[in-house]
Amino acid sequence: MKQHWKRVISAVLAIGLAMSMTACSGNSGSTSQETSSATSVAQAGAADALCIAQVPKGTGDKVDFPWENMLLLPGLMYRTLFLAQTDLSTLEPDLASEYSVSEDGLTYTIQFKDGSKWSDGEPITVNDVLFSIKTNLKAAVSNGIFTTAFGKIEGAEAWRNGEADDLAGLSAEGNTITIKLSSPHSAFMKVLAQFAILPEHCLADVDPLELNTNDFWSNPVTSGMYRLDEMKAGSYYTLVRNENYDGVQPKIEKIINYFVSDYVTAAQAGQLDYFNTNATDVKNELSKLDYMTMYPVDILFYRYFVCNMKGVDGNENPLMQNQKVREALMYAIDRETLANELFPDLAHTINSGIPNDNSVYNGKTYEYNPEKAKQLLDEAGFDYNTTLRVMYYYTDQATVDFMEAIAYYLGEIGVNVELTQSTQSTQDLFQTRDYDIAYKGLSAFDLSEWYNEYSSTNANFQNIFGGDTSFDSLLTQLSECTTDEQQAQVLSQLQELEQEQLFKLPLYTIGNNIFINTSHVKIPEGTSFGNPWYKSDIGFENWELIS
Repeated sequence: MKQHWKRVISAVLAIGLAMSMTACSGNSGSTSQETSSATSVAQAGAADALCIAQVPKGTGDKVDFPWENMLLLPGLMYRTLFLAQTDLSTLEPDLASEYSVSEDGLTYTIQFKDGSKWSDGEPITVNDVLFSIKTNLKAAVSNGIFTTAFGKIEGAEAWRNGEADDLAGLSAEGNTITIKLSSPHSAFMKVLAQFAILPEHCLADVDPLELNTNDFWSNPVTSGMYRLDEMKAGSYYTLVRNENYDGVQPKIEKIINYFVSDYVTAAQAGQLDYFNTNATDVKNELSKLDYMTMYPVDILFYRYFVCNMKGVDGNENPLMQNQKVREALMYAIDRETLANELFPDLAHTINSGIPNDNSVYNGKTYEYNPEKAKQLLDEAGFDYNTTLRVMYYYTDQATVDFMEAIAYYLGEIGVNVELTQSTQSTQDLFQTRDYDIAYKGLSAFDLSEWYNEYSSTNANFQNIFGGDTSFDSLLTQLSECTTDEQQAQVLSQLQELEQEQLFKLPLYTIGNNIFINTSHVKIPEGTSFGNPWYKSDIGFENWELIS
């Protein structure tokens, strides 16, 4: 029976993939004349600008919020205290010149540099740094690496909760910034190299809970190589060189970010010079375009379901409270077949936040077993008349096929499924919360980022895990580890705890690819790429457009 279901799913996916390829390409084949024509289009699409494309969030009238992910464009618009190399660990000066750490790992002393300016001509100061860190601790939306690291600062909880007038462990004297932690956090400096400093003079009166949606992002003041030039809501926005940037000015004068519904069509129309993806259908179609050069990037990218357990307000989601229901979902899905069919040579199934090829992995598996899944549901007293609400926010065809396959598998064990595609991923995941499980991706900074999603103080996940504190002690130990052996021991315990709780249902990790239109863009020989969801020095100032 298992082989029968595999054949059924394979057939469904094959049909879906064939349909998606036809839709993306508009033609099942191409002649050399068509290829030549497409190359001409790519070269002439926007001769004076680097072209980026993205599916818009909401009405497409804002730039990306840099505290969520430091993608290419936020990284070009905003500076950090230090600039990471592509390994995300080696740091060079940016807004700060140097730092030192006390022997006990609790006190960080950072020397801020004078002379830098915001794009509106106002000076970038130490006060902007203090403001940004304090505001981040109260922000509704923030990457977990920031809330975890800054949560270690002395007095962070009292400041966040409004019980203190200031953040006790953060201070400055002249250009010397002092940060005192309540316990060590080994990744603290690496995190600072990802943290965009924002302008206090523009945002001081903005409610941190509404910062990510504020109108500021429709016409932002920036600090990096580029500033906003024009925002045409729903169509595109343009960036031009920031004349107040005191670093090396980039050779590329202008960047256009198009809001699109389909990336392949954008590439064919000359609207895509740089793009990263792990969607098989998009990767396959972009690879057919002779002007798009692919650069594989080995990163830790998770795909998984999160369970909507309980809000921070204490309101529970009854359907997901029984652990056996969550475990049943793991056994109900043939994750290996789906990974191999949809992401050949890219995806690898996982059974926890520890990849299966990691020495810490404990060997526990959730092999496809629908009979066991049904048994677990029966033991949990599951009501088969209810509907499991499954949400996802990815728009690629491979994801659509994947979700249809999920609905099929769950239907085979008697579970009614309602699939919903979100257009407001962060808001729907952590605020609206109209789902039981949601399909999510995480481009992880490191293994700790996966586990820090379980933290009771995580700004996002406390809204769906209810501020559960069962992981907190181990997470504190993890952040304090100074040796690989210590880290392995703590990760092993975290792995066992998450497999007991199953607040997240791990599916697979997946590789990533960066595509560059090398008929229009010349990058320096030997350029290396890091995790594209984080900021690193890819030598962008030396990229050039080809006439």
